[in-house]
Amino acid sequence: MGFCWLDAVSMHEDLNVFEEQAIKAIIGATDRLDVVVNNAGVSYSGPLEAFTLEQVQQQFATNVFSVLRVNRAVLPQMRKQGSGLLLQIGSITGRLAFPFLGLYGATKFALEGLTESYRYELAPFGIDAAIIEPGTNPTTISANRQVAAEAERFALYQAGIDAFMVRFYAENRSATPPDPQEVANAVAHIIAQPAGERPLRTVVATVVQRQAPQALNDAATQAMQSFLEALHIPAATLAIKGEKEEVRKQI
Repeated sequence: MGFCWLDAVSMHEDLNVFEEQAIKAIIGATDRLDVVVNNAGVSYSGPLEAFTLEQVQQQFATNVFSVLRVNRAVLPQMRKQGSGLLLQIGSITGRLAFPFLGLYGATKFALEGLTESYRYELAPFGIDAAIIEPGTNPTTISANRQVAAEAERFALYQAGIDAFMVRFYAENRSATPPDPQEVANAVAHIIAQPAGERPLRTVVATVVQRQAPQALNDAATQAMQSFLEALHIPAATLAIKGEKEEVRKQI
């Protein structure tokens, strides 16, 4: 199996060269590329007005544009072999908008839309697209979080930021924090499922954090089906086969 995992290295300016070399090496060695996991990510936090335009561009370059570049690079091979899986690592912040995580969340909302569109466009070629939506986890992305650069504007929101962040990340500091291994397990689970039967969205979060995004996912699935029916567009046009969503539980 040809497998490509793109991680936070995607922040570097030499990304295009790295991507091309990695992808060519895998295809050269196996003559296949079955799975791409887009896990590149960096998190920026703070009030939206306190971010510089450069920070906004950096956030989108890593979390969104790198995904588009990687997928564009691998799709010719997947189309040639008539199969493949593009798997994005999203976030519950891509389903629910939160204060002071708006810039990061905007990139994850973008991944949601891109993944769903990929899913419809690529299904006729036998290629799946899916996204995993983790809740908060005690990982390096939190430890390496970047903050909005304009200190004077940032300071105006400090009390609200402190109050929100303490509660939002409380489970990470608890005696039983979420286990990031659950996200890796979800990746393996999705890869192992038969082509064409993988869920579009998979929530991997604790009980408290998973209920609202899962409800949105269920509602979105129904809304899309109703929309297609209202426009008299057969589900087969978008290769939708009884679309399903999945939730992976964390205790």
